[in-house]
Amino acid sequence: MLLRMTEMWRNNMEHAGEVEKLWSNSIPMWNLHRQVYALMAAWMDVGPRMSAYHAIASIPWNKAYERYSAMLADTKEEDAKGFGRPGAFDTWRSIANEELISNLRSQDFLVAQRELLRAALDLCTRQQEMADSVGKLFGVPTHRDFDELTRQITELRRELRASLRAQRHAAERAAALPDTQARDEP
Repeated sequence: MLLRMTEMWRNNMEHAGEVEKLWSNSIPMWNLHRQVYALMAAWMDVGPRMSAYHAIASIPWNKAYERYSAMLADTKEEDAKGFGRPGAFDTWRSIANEELISNLRSQDFLVAQRELLRAALDLCTRQQEMADSVGKLFGVPTHRDFDELTRQITELRRELRASLRAQRHAAERAAALPDTQARDEP
């Protein structure tokens, strides 16, 4: 009995190996491998773009700190006594706003922001392609399928509301019609 079970197990494993070879050499698997590679490349592209963006976005904070520190160092002791928290905060806010606005309008910031946005959108696209492929592979509805279903349901709701509205208006007209006929007849 043990020998028969061992032989049956060995045969099953051989068949599984043959199926695995056919599966891994099939077109869907090549497509899936290509999509995984594209997804990983997109993911790897987001990191440096994010770092460049953060480096440029931190520049105004450093400049604001330097300007504020220099302003405090130049303040005389007599002037500093009347400075207080509200005055210090207003000064800091004014300096920080100037530096932030200047940075937001700079070409370096706009380029870094654009490149980060493009990389993030490319990553989202690759993720969606991968999810769609895996969904199709396993027979699971994809995001597009749900979008199409949602669109169809929305259209059906609109048609139903229009039909109900038309029926209600027809019923109102029919109800008003006998009253007018009764008044017209002597």
